[in-house]
Amino acid sequence: MQNFFSGLYELFLGRPMPANYTNDYREVVFPNTGIQLFLISLALVLLYYYVLNRAMSTGLYKPKHWVIMLIINAAIAFAVPIIQVNNNGVETHSYTYTFALVNAILSLILFFIFSLLLKKGSVQAWTTPMKWPHSK
Repeated sequence: MQNFFSGLYELFLGRPMPANYTNDYREVVFPNTGIQLFLISLALVLLYYYVLNRAMSTGLYKPKHWVIMLIINAAIAFAVPIIQVNNNGVETHSYTYTFALVNAILSLILFFIFSLLLKKGSVQAWTTPMKWPHSK
């Protein structure tokens, strides 16, 4: 996992900056952030489709409600790398904020993919954000 997330983030960001924190990013910050990105995006999709629109029947099935959850996911994903950097004693740098932005963009992609994979189990929101691939 460590190599996967380090490689993924370095693909978009390049080597960690400042250079004396490279090992901290590769060994701790990138893997922790990547796992949290995956788990938080999955949890929010499950919350939207299976709690809010199945168990609770809240009627939050419109695309605007889905977009709100998408934005919440991106905001959390933006905060996670900054928190990880600060909690691991790594100096906050412009690289940190670029990292946070990349993480937020990746969260949007993950949220969309998880939505396509998991929306069919929702009673009310099975067409959100679009009917494809499960049109009735």
